[in-house]
Amino acid sequence: MSRDLGLESVAFADHMDVSSIEEGFARATEHGIEFFPGVELSTWYEGTEHHLLMYSFVFGLRELDEFLGRACSGIWDSASILIDRFRGLGYDITPDDVSRWGKSVPTGVTLLDALKKRNSHDGRLTEYLSGPKASSPYLNFYRDISRMGLLDGLEMILPGLGETLELFREKGVLVLAHPGKISEETLVKLKGCGLAGIEAYSSHHDAGTTNHLVALARRTGLHVSAGSDFHGHAIKPGIHLGAVTGVPDERLMALLREALRSRI
Repeated sequence: MSRDLGLESVAFADHMDVSSIEEGFARATEHGIEFFPGVELSTWYEGTEHHLLMYSFVFGLRELDEFLGRACSGIWDSASILIDRFRGLGYDITPDDVSRWGKSVPTGVTLLDALKKRNSHDGRLTEYLSGPKASSPYLNFYRDISRMGLLDGLEMILPGLGETLELFREKGVLVLAHPGKISEETLVKLKGCGLAGIEAYSSHHDAGTTNHLVALARRTGLHVSAGSDFHGHAIKPGIHLGAVTGVPDERLMALLREALRSRI
């Protein structure tokens, strides 16, 4: 897909998962595309969940594998909370359904697929399976249960953003994913912990937010990054690969290349 679109470079940044990296390198070589390993880490900072992108790390990095193991285990140890909440709403769901969700963090995909097993005829799921929200069922479902408070408290299990930056500041290039209306003061603090850039160009941002973030990056000396947040057409059908309104700073691309060369 990247080759057919004429993309020169691509990064895989799966959420709390690096299992695609090895194949990414192989496929990129096959198709003549520059490839960067990436991962999106769920973290917690001042009462809000933040996603941190790490690029150009060594595949098989011990500290990263241990971090993902601890974080994902902590979240899945709390799976019983989600089961109880869905049961309280009258859904038929068992621990066996949860055990097959996977080893990463719960997503709209894993949650909705688990509920579909024995609740496909439940009218509350119809809008996602065949109704008005079926065009992007997983994303809509995740947003709706978040608004309902079903995920409240689970984020507190996540590792802190500051300590995560400190842990990996010498291991990869760290970029804050789709940061929205973040403040300049916060960015200055995070830069001190090892943050290298912010994802100003993102399908999460409108033009006003994008311009605000680009200006913030310039004032704080952070690099500007770009990411479509493409998840495949089954998950986010309206988000297309490479569909962003800007490109990363050339300085950031140079940093990514140098960091990768130094670690291979």
